Amino acid sequence: MPLFTVTMRSGRLVKEKDAISAALHDASVSAGYPEDDHFLRLICLEKADFRVSPLYPDLQEPRSKRVLMIEVLLSAGTEQDRKRSLLSAIVARLQAAGTDPNDVMVFFGEIDRASSSFGGGRTAPPVELRR
Repeated sequence: MPLFTVTMRSGRLVKEKDAISAALHDASVSAGYPEDDHFLRLICLEKADFRVSPLYPDLQEPRSKRVLMIEVLLSAGTEQDRKRSLLSAIVARLQAAGTDPNDVMVFFGEIDRASSSFGGGRTAPPVELRR
C-alpha cells in the first residue's frame, strides 16, 4: 500500500519531481510492495507556507531549502522491520537521486484497510507483500 505525500518548497522542476517519485516507488518495491502499487502526492508550498526547524532534533548541519517532508501511510499492523527497510530504502534512493539525506524527513502513519478504498466503492484488499 504505501501512500506517499511529499511536501516541499515550490520551484522544483518536473524532472526533479519525477526523480523523487521514481525514488520513492523504487524504495517501496525494494521493501516488498507490488510494482503496480504506486500512489503519490507532491505538495509544493511557498516559503511562507512551509516551515521546518533547521536543526531539530540533533542535526550537525542545517537542512537546506530543498528539504522533503514525507508522510507514508501504511496498512495497520505493518511490521517494524518493514518500516525500517522502507525508511532505509527511501533515504538511499533519494540520495542516489540527488537529495541530501539530511533533507529527508519521513513520518509513518497507519490506517485499517477496511477504512480505505482504491476505487469502485470497494474496500481495499489485502496487499500481497514479498519477503
